[in-house]
Amino acid sequence: MPYEQYAGLIRVSGSWPRLLTDWLDLHDIEAPAIRARVADLQGADNIPMLVWAELLKDTFALRPAEVAPAAQIAQLVTLLHTGVLGYLAAACDTLGEALMQYQKFEKLFYGVSIGEFHSDGAEVTMKWQVTPEMDHVEEVAVLALVSIVRKELVADIAPNRVCFGHQVSTEHQQVLEDFFGCPVMMDSGCISLTFDLTALALPLQRGEPGLKRVLEEQAAALAKALPESDEFVRQLQNELVRLLPDGETGITDLAPRLHCSVRTLQRRLDDRGLTWKQLLERTREELACQYLAESNLNLLEISMLLGYGNQGTFSRAFKRWKNCSPLNYRKRIH
Repeated sequence: MPYEQYAGLIRVSGSWPRLLTDWLDLHDIEAPAIRARVADLQGADNIPMLVWAELLKDTFALRPAEVAPAAQIAQLVTLLHTGVLGYLAAACDTLGEALMQYQKFEKLFYGVSIGEFHSDGAEVTMKWQVTPEMDHVEEVAVLALVSIVRKELVADIAPNRVCFGHQVSTEHQQVLEDFFGCPVMMDSGCISLTFDLTALALPLQRGEPGLKRVLEEQAAALAKALPESDEFVRQLQNELVRLLPDGETGITDLAPRLHCSVRTLQRRLDDRGLTWKQLLERTREELACQYLAESNLNLLEISMLLGYGNQGTFSRAFKRWKNCSPLNYRKRIH
């Protein structure tokens, strides 16, 4: 695909420009023009990568002597900036699961699928295509990914090596190596992160503030969906939350996760006066209300988290539950 067409397709989360005002505040820079541009993008679900690249370039130009400013931006990233990927990470048990979810749903974040996974049996590598004149964008993306993994998933993890496709000064390269804690190769023809294969089995740290908040809000929504639920139903709902983004919403998908047959699962629901459809609908309804309260999740992302094939199907279901559209509900509660 030609560069112009490829670059034109990619977008980034609409919450990312806020990182620039945080960076300006960090350095006590007024920059009213840039702040106004960021304010104009406020509320957008996503923005074109070319717009993001221009914003980064103009912002970093305010401090031309700063070495590797992308590393400072990455340190400011929180789970709130990741949108749907943060919620998917919360449903994972290991780093490997979280990274696979990232790859699977990267298209929702960037607009196109841009990454690949490769493994030689000892290491696993995440690899991306180099896009000309996107040095700042690429550095921020990779640095932010590692930063959020350390903050929210597995503390102190370091890749085996990192590659970028552009050239930088020796001082700049040293800042990157200090950040990643491993060798960084520049002008390598690709962008990549390589980890030990054993790192994929590392459990996620559940006590971190971002993930803890997501998990607590999910638990509250599930409890509200079925306030009379017992331990079995809560376990069933938790597994359902994990499977919904994959569109696996049938009782046959859940039974193996609970180590029982479909007949046994159905009987246990019957014993509690529940049907599978009731459980699914109530769970989706309460999760939808929770997700709509989160300004960093757009309607497409919410549709995906709830296991709907498209946004229209979700909107029709929500109107059936609440007698209003998801967008009107969001405006009402904010």
